[in-house]
Amino acid sequence: MSVQPGKRRVTSPAISDRDGRFSRRLDPASVQFFVSAVEEGSIARAASRENIVPSAISKRLSDLEALLGVALLERGTQGVIPTPAGEAFLHHARLLLRAVERMRLEMAEYSEGVRGHIRVRASASALSAGLPAEIQSFSRAHRQVKIELEEYETPAIVQDIREGRADVGIGPDILQPEPLKLIPWRHYDLSAVVPDGHALARRRKLSYSALLQYEQVEQGYSSALSQLLDYAARQSGLAKRTRIRVRGFEAVCRMIGSGMGIGVAPSFMRESLGEVYGLRFIPLDEPWAHPKICIMLRDLDSLPNAARSFVDHLRRSATAAGRDGD
Repeated sequence: MSVQPGKRRVTSPAISDRDGRFSRRLDPASVQFFVSAVEEGSIARAASRENIVPSAISKRLSDLEALLGVALLERGTQGVIPTPAGEAFLHHARLLLRAVERMRLEMAEYSEGVRGHIRVRASASALSAGLPAEIQSFSRAHRQVKIELEEYETPAIVQDIREGRADVGIGPDILQPEPLKLIPWRHYDLSAVVPDGHALARRRKLSYSALLQYEQVEQGYSSALSQLLDYAARQSGLAKRTRIRVRGFEAVCRMIGSGMGIGVAPSFMRESLGEVYGLRFIPLDEPWAHPKICIMLRDLDSLPNAARSFVDHLRRSATAAGRDGD
């Protein structure tokens, strides 16, 4: 490869090392200083934020660039902005700092007797399909493992798993999230939900287009089911009139029961909510109305031991549920 006259080709032997010297020389403090400089747009403001003199933070950043063999920041009179390489490094830097912080927190928990920490993100459908009972069962057998459970809509679950903010996600496979690994956990059907006495209440099955004659009650725009229903409405060629959007299936059913419209929800919610709100659940006769709730992972082999044990527990419960359904 030729190099133009007057141009200096920058190489970085450290990055090409295969014996781990690069990772040993990469200083998390310098990585933090870089992130602060980008976020503040100024080395002086980053130095104030990190409680260090500007000359020291500037030296750390220069050393970091020398280690990587590329310029990470463009320095000017107005401050600093990341170069294209700096933008790429920023993504990895934030992942690294989150991992270091998580390591610090987990080690603190170990010192207090905790023997594992699992970050779980679950959809409303997963919570309604029996996930709390599975977590309780796992926790009884692993009392020193801490489970951090948060309910998110499916697109946010996928993003948190992809970006390393969660270990395990449980939600419907409606989005087909690439490149996550999906392990089927529960199968379920979607039903039209209408109040008792509604014109559609005595039908045995319904096409989704039949629902579009009426005002709809749905979850928020960002939910996976709402995105699926938007797509189904477009495919039907009919306009969908959504009267109200709420969070969670119980809120959807409550609004339908109060006469605000009709909607779609998992069929298994009939037992807990049908009688409470005076609702009829009518199976949808559509190929897309039979999704699976899946365990979502980046990579099973890279999971911490506690998280892998939790996934194994869920897989055993899925197998048992399949046998029960035979």
